[in-house]
Amino acid sequence: MSAHSGVLTALSQAPLGIAIFDRQMRYLAASSRFLTEQGLPGDVPLVGRHHYEVFPDIPQRWREIHRRALLEGLELSHDADPFERSDGRVDWIRWSLKPWRDDDGEIGGLVLYTEYVTPTVEARARLEAAEARYRAVFDQAAMGVARVAPDGRLLEVNDRFCSMLSYSRAELTDMNFQQITHPDDLNSNITLTRALLAGDIETYSLEKRYIAKGGEVIWNNLTVALVRNGAGEPDYFISIIDDIGARKQAEAEQKRYQGQLRLMINELNHRVKNTLATVQSMASQTLRGESDPDVVYEKLEARLLGLSQAHDVLTRERWHGAELRDVAERALGPFAGATTGQIHIDGPAAWLAPGAALSMALIFHELATNAVKYGALSVTQGRVELTWMLEGPALTVTWAEAGGPPVTPPTRKGFGSRLIERGLRGELRGSASTTYAPDGLICIMKAQLAERSDQLNLFESA
Repeated sequence: MSAHSGVLTALSQAPLGIAIFDRQMRYLAASSRFLTEQGLPGDVPLVGRHHYEVFPDIPQRWREIHRRALLEGLELSHDADPFERSDGRVDWIRWSLKPWRDDDGEIGGLVLYTEYVTPTVEARARLEAAEARYRAVFDQAAMGVARVAPDGRLLEVNDRFCSMLSYSRAELTDMNFQQITHPDDLNSNITLTRALLAGDIETYSLEKRYIAKGGEVIWNNLTVALVRNGAGEPDYFISIIDDIGARKQAEAEQKRYQGQLRLMINELNHRVKNTLATVQSMASQTLRGESDPDVVYEKLEARLLGLSQAHDVLTRERWHGAELRDVAERALGPFAGATTGQIHIDGPAAWLAPGAALSMALIFHELATNAVKYGALSVTQGRVELTWMLEGPALTVTWAEAGGPPVTPPTRKGFGSRLIERGLRGELRGSASTTYAPDGLICIMKAQLAERSDQLNLFESA
């Protein structure tokens, strides 16, 4: 066998698609692999035949590449070039083209190497399409999505994840989930993560708090799944977070409302009991001191009227409490109406808790009733000055009568005096001192006001 024939035999059996052409693109030799990849029998004779006659579907762009390589001596290649066959099927070909030269150094023709890579290209296209779909879902998801390494490092986060935590993507991918988890939720999060790594669970969900940039605490529902590699080892976590801040706030408001509702029910029970006790005490004391039914009726009716007027003020204020001026004007209105200009009221704004407002209304009503019967309001020239001062929570109220008949101290302490003292000691945490001066009675009352509270109560509409 000659050396030349041995080379041709080796070429024909090469595991690559190889074809050698002269300057007119006529075949000098070709490997069996080249023929079979072109859909021809491996032993079909090609030597001497023109390349474009054997394959008339070769596109013009490839013909131009052959022409340039022969003319300019260029070495050209392509990793995946599409070739559309006559039946419409597209094959992807990796090719390399190189001129060969004769003994004089002149270009004698071309050597073409080919490899069909259609399966590889199609697999890569499928992978790229899958990656594009994944990227679209990952980036455009309405919830925050992150890929997290087994050690907790944030490998990748989507835009929603960034916006929820107010960090940039670069900042988050330089952190781990432990750094953005609220300390009170970290242990439970880590415990579930370890169970997932150990294979005890396939996925988990929990409500947890994240610490956003700037320190804001945000509530999210976290769902985590583990992705394993081909060897079954943990590769990364997929973490999805959904903002539940509005729901958590609503739950907190509902809990606060229910707590206040319980308090208000208890307070209502307390108020009803106190009111009934006050009415019972009024009736008992009135009956004990009088034997005439008409007088008993008149006194009891007047005192109940004073109580109801105080209730009117509180109802108007939805039982948050009442201003002292409103209480005084409402309690003394019937007396001032009958004797216009005889009662002067003056003092700064002072807010009374509901119980204190009722007590003070009864005290004012009792003082005015006594003044109408025995004191300054029993005559047209009589006057009453109701004034008060406020220093922090300390309230001093002065009831001063003048211009009435001469005053004489009572021989015994009546129900009115006891009502004043009891009211001040109880709800108002204070005391009273009464001076029976000849020019008119003076009653100085001291009290401690409670801090104002505007909490929801049973008398507010939703």
